[in-house]
Amino acid sequence: MRNEEAFLNRRVQSWKRLEELNRRANAGVKLLTGTELVEYVRLYRQTSGDLAYMQSHSSNSDVVEYLNVIVGNAYGVLYRKSKRKMTAWLPDALYAAAYSVRKFAWSFWLSTTIFVLAAVFAYGVLKTKPTLTHHFVPPGFEGSFEQWKKGEHEARNADEGIAATGFYATNNPMVGIRTVGMTAVTGGAMGAYLLWFNGAMIGALTAEVEKTGQVYFLYSSIGPHGVSEIGGILLTGAAGFVMGFALISPGNRRRVDALKDAGKASFPMYMVALVMIFIAAPIEGFFSFNPAIPQSVKVVATLVGITAWTSFFMFYGRDRDPKEGEKLLS
Repeated sequence: MRNEEAFLNRRVQSWKRLEELNRRANAGVKLLTGTELVEYVRLYRQTSGDLAYMQSHSSNSDVVEYLNVIVGNAYGVLYRKSKRKMTAWLPDALYAAAYSVRKFAWSFWLSTTIFVLAAVFAYGVLKTKPTLTHHFVPPGFEGSFEQWKKGEHEARNADEGIAATGFYATNNPMVGIRTVGMTAVTGGAMGAYLLWFNGAMIGALTAEVEKTGQVYFLYSSIGPHGVSEIGGILLTGAAGFVMGFALISPGNRRRVDALKDAGKASFPMYMVALVMIFIAAPIEGFFSFNPAIPQSVKVVATLVGITAWTSFFMFYGRDRDPKEGEKLLS
């Protein structure tokens, strides 16, 4: 009994010191100085030994419980995994997206070229042969074309805006997902077709609306959400082309390995494309087709969107080592 009492008297100050360091460390280990951190580790190990000794040689449950608490607390501080803030990954994710687009710029320009050529082609054909409209306008879209010719939007209440946003936010990203998948497995062929189809629709719509002098109304209306939505569509096609071309021309790798590597490298581009399409949904639901908002304001919003996305893809992370970008894409 005397031996136990002497042991407690020798150790109690160390235990109290560990308890004090625990309170400070729980607020953040970085709050401890280098000397205190060394002391903290030493006291943790010493007190762990004291706990084992007391468990084996003492019936004093209060002391054993006390030691259990302070040793467990110290263990949790010293060996817990550092928790990254939820936003800590964001800079790397944004950099990976911008770097991926810059690395595979050829695929984006390929998507853009197909889309624009289709629009120009459809517009040119319908300017000379207006009777061929049905070749460019799918069944069921005629009513939409006629609505655009009027040069006005029907007012939406809040519920209708929410419903429209919900539809765009679920339907449009799914179209992007299918575009990437089909483009990849067809070696780019299906992506080229889908981009051509969408571009031709824009060209045909322009030709039809021009008849009533509503081209400015058309483009100022689709511009605010179109910057993100069409940009996202072009990038989904681009990501699909990266994978599709890897499938066609794997080099010295097996096709499955080439496709896997291309998928990893283009994944950030694919994800930012879906984000762009998703962002476009509430803009389309509440802003672009809102008759209460002047068309001039919509033009400004379009220009802001173009500037913001272009600046992001061209300049974000330019000051970082490209090796970091390659590592993020691998």
